[in-house]
Amino acid sequence: MSAADIVATLRALAVIPVAWAIVAGRSELALGVFVLAALSDALDGWLARRTGTLGPRGELLDPLADKVLVIGTLVALVSVGSGWPVTVVTVLVALREGLVAYLRARAFARGTALPADRIAKLKTVGEMIGVALIIVGGRPWAVLGAGLVGVAFLVGIAVLPRYVAARLA
Repeated sequence: MSAADIVATLRALAVIPVAWAIVAGRSELALGVFVLAALSDALDGWLARRTGTLGPRGELLDPLADKVLVIGTLVALVSVGSGWPVTVVTVLVALREGLVAYLRARAFARGTALPADRIAKLKTVGEMIGVALIIVGGRPWAVLGAGLVGVAFLVGIAVLPRYVAARLA
């Protein structure tokens, strides 16, 4: 396992302390851990390029770690009653990301890589900023965050045909 893969795995595992902190009412801690984990997304890409370890496993693991962090955090926020906008975007994002994760895993099993393109990376950044704003909570931050995650979801829907086409190819 490469250093980049380890960073991506740690990003996914960061959802555990983030969710714990949300449930425990420690939003400052949740926000700090979430932001550090979100920033690690840039670090693992840099490490993979720097060490020459770019490959299909990392192209699967990196976006999967992002999905685990974002969806797990959103589920924790819903569990403490973050309101209907957060619940709606959580369900929509989880359905879309679940489908994409399935399609990526199937492509990986066939030896086909589906690396994240620039639009997908911008979508992830939008999701992560939106989730961070929801963690901050209160108006206008949580509403703005839910809106940003909703816009990222719409971008994700717009690029969904790329994943479906790759599955059918």
